[in-house]
Amino acid sequence: MTSKPSRERLSRSRFLSRFLYCLLLVSAMAHSQDTPAVTLPGTQAFTLHSPQTGGDYRIQVSVPDTPAPERGYAVLYVLDGNARFPLLHLARDTLTRQGPYGGGSPLLIVGIGYPDTERFDVPRRTLDYTPPISGPNEDGREQGGAERFLAFIEQTLKPAMAERFPIDTSREALMGHSYGGLFVMHVLQTAPHSFERYIAISPSLWWQHGQVMEALTTQRDLPGHAPARHVLIGVGEFEQAPSASEANTPRGQRKRAHAMVDNARQAAKLLQRLRPQWETRLEVYPGTHHGSVMWPAARQAIEFLTPWDMAGHDTNDRS
Repeated sequence: MTSKPSRERLSRSRFLSRFLYCLLLVSAMAHSQDTPAVTLPGTQAFTLHSPQTGGDYRIQVSVPDTPAPERGYAVLYVLDGNARFPLLHLARDTLTRQGPYGGGSPLLIVGIGYPDTERFDVPRRTLDYTPPISGPNEDGREQGGAERFLAFIEQTLKPAMAERFPIDTSREALMGHSYGGLFVMHVLQTAPHSFERYIAISPSLWWQHGQVMEALTTQRDLPGHAPARHVLIGVGEFEQAPSASEANTPRGQRKRAHAMVDNARQAAKLLQRLRPQWETRLEVYPGTHHGSVMWPAARQAIEFLTPWDMAGHDTNDRS
């Protein structure tokens, strides 16, 4: 007889295998010289200029095939949209459908990416996702544009989405990975009213010698009126401890120095202690590293948003 943990591992393995197959199929078709490029069904894309940052953004939208609730769609905004949007689109449709012909979740997914980029625009994401620097910039790259990027989301992107779709502004979530997770934690710390739910996966809390972590530690009063928030912090089991082959390499040294797992745990404990009115969860995903952590995180992100029920009401109490 198969044990429950074994069944869960088998189910998770099948889920990840299906995801990988779908993404590889889409990628292969898009790059084939014999077939035209394809798009994911139920999605649309457009370019949006930001007066706040001065740049253009590629916005991808996954539109549910179920009608909008009376109060409008709940929205998940996903950073690094070029790379992460397909994963979240497929996760929603795979995990929430009731049978092959059943309707799925009325969750609108918005990927925020960059034009003419296949996966990551490293210089632009480095600038957009990092907070204003409080000390010397030891990286050498242009950084510190998070306030302008948040202003773009609030003042340009959200209104653009509201013009195109019925949106429930009380049910908006932000998700980011790595530097994107750092941005999520920065917004949570400086402007928690911006979103109702926050998903920070492998947040780069080591950045600038832990500047955001220090801000979380020292801040005692919330800025303005901030209702209870729901926070998910996730990290891969192998993001901190180097493998045997990495032990004495620069990569292994960076893993130890960045302390991704320890920092994620510390951030969750800080929020649980300093913001007891919030729901803060920590997940350490077994068997995953910095690159593969987004597989299980995508599944949990969709599950984390399921309290936004079909009627457009949050089943969790909020104040």
